[in-house]
Amino acid sequence: MYETGLSFSIYLVNSIVGSIYMQKFLREKYQKKIALPAWAGLYFIVQSLVFDRIDRLNLFHDLMGALADIAFILLFQMLLYHKDFLRQLFVAVSFVAGKEIIKYIIMVINYGQDWVITKFSVVLLKKITTMEEVEIWSCIFAAARGFVLVLLYALLLSVYFSIISRKFVRKNYQFRIHEYAFLILPSAATLCISITLKTLVVIVENGTATTMFEKIPATMFWVPFICLLLLGVAIASVMLFQKLIQLSEEERKRSILENQMMQMQREMEEIQDIYADMRGLRHDMRGHLESIAALIRRTAGKDREELGNYIEKMETTVSRLDFAYRTGNPITDVILHQKKQEAEKQNISFEADFIYPDKQQIDVYDIGIVLNNALENAIEAGSTVPGKKSISLRSYMKGNLFFIEVENDFGGEIIFGSETGLPISSKEDKKLHGLGMENIQRCAKKYMGDIDITIRNMGDRKKFNLTIMMYEKYSTP
Repeated sequence: MYETGLSFSIYLVNSIVGSIYMQKFLREKYQKKIALPAWAGLYFIVQSLVFDRIDRLNLFHDLMGALADIAFILLFQMLLYHKDFLRQLFVAVSFVAGKEIIKYIIMVINYGQDWVITKFSVVLLKKITTMEEVEIWSCIFAAARGFVLVLLYALLLSVYFSIISRKFVRKNYQFRIHEYAFLILPSAATLCISITLKTLVVIVENGTATTMFEKIPATMFWVPFICLLLLGVAIASVMLFQKLIQLSEEERKRSILENQMMQMQREMEEIQDIYADMRGLRHDMRGHLESIAALIRRTAGKDREELGNYIEKMETTVSRLDFAYRTGNPITDVILHQKKQEAEKQNISFEADFIYPDKQQIDVYDIGIVLNNALENAIEAGSTVPGKKSISLRSYMKGNLFFIEVENDFGGEIIFGSETGLPISSKEDKKLHGLGMENIQRCAKKYMGDIDITIRNMGDRKKFNLTIMMYEKYSTP
C-alpha cells in the first residue's frame, strides 16, 4: 500500500511539473486552461495504467520503457500543441532524462532515511509497550518518509526544469537539425546512464538480492554526485548553445552594420560631390538669370512680358535645387532633405531643428547612421497611422553631450525584447529587419552614450520619443 501511494504521488508530480515544462516551450492549439490540465491528466493516466504495470511485470526492457515514455509524450504534444517535431523531441527527451536521473538521487535519500528511522526506532521501541503503538508509529514513519521523498522529488524536478526553461531564452529561434542534436545528446546520454544504473542497483548473489548501496557503501555518495553532474551538463549545454547563438547573431548584426556603414560612406561621398556640383550650378544659374533679367529690362513690348514669365519659372526650378535644411554639414543636409520628401509622400508632417555639431569629435558618418535609421523607423511607424501625423527632429548640446531627439506618431502596440530592451520588429523576417534601433544604440555607445525611449498616450494614438545621447570623445566599439 505504501509503495503504491508513493508511486502514484510521483506520477502526479511528473504530470503537473511536465505540463508546466511543456507550456514553456510549445504553443498550445487550444487555450492554456485546456492544454495544461489535459496534458497532465493524460500523462497521469498513462503512467498509472501502462508504466506502473510495465515496472511491476517487467514487460519491457528498460530501454524500451524509456522509448515508450518518450513516444507517449510526443503523442500528447502533437494532440495539444502546434507541430514542431524537433522542439517537441528535445522537450520530451530532456523531461524523461531529467525525471529518471533525479529518481536515483531520491533513492539514495530514501536509504539515508531508512538508516535514520532505524536508529530512531531503536530508541523509541524502549518506550513502546503495545503492538497498537507499534502500528501507529509505523504508519507515522511511513507517511513522513513518503511525504519527504515526494516533496524532495518535486522540488528537484521543479528546480531543474525551471532552470532549463529559464536558460533556454531563445525559444523562438528556428533551430536546424544539427543544432537540436547538440541539445538532445546530453539528455540522451543522461537517459542511457539512468538505464545503466537501474540494472546495477539490484545485485543477486547466491539467490539473495541486495542493493548496490549495501554492497558498496561508497556508491551512496558517488551515485547522487554523478546524477547532479549529469543534470549540470544538460543545463550547461543549453547555456553554452544559447551563448553561441547570441554570439552568432551579434556577429551577423555587426557584419550588417559594417556593410551599412561602408555603403552609406560611399553614398555620402557621392552626395558630397553632387552637393558641391549643385551649389556651383545654382550659383552659375542665378548669375545667368540675373544677366538675362537685366537684358529683358532693357527691352520693351510683348516679348518682355513673356520672357519675364519664363525667367520666373526658371527661378522657381532653380530654387528647387536648394535643400530644405542647412544643418552645417552637406551630408546631414541631404539626409534631412531626403527624409522630408519621403515623409511628405506618406502625408506626414516633417519638422526639423537640427544643427550638426561641427565642434565636437563626432564622425558625420555615425550621425548619418543615427539619422537614417531613426527617421526611417519614424516614417514607417507614421505611415500606418490614419489622419494627421507628424515627425519632429531636434538636436541640442548640454556641455560636452550632444542630444538628438526624434518624436513620431504610431499606432498599435510595441513589444520590447527581453534581452536587448529595444523594440522588436513587427516584420516577419526579423533576421533582416529590426536592426535599426540596435545600430543606433551601437553608434551611441561608441561615443560613451546610449538611447532612451519614451511612449506617451495621446488619446486615439501614441507618441514615440527616441533620445540619443553622444559624448564628444568616443571609444572603439
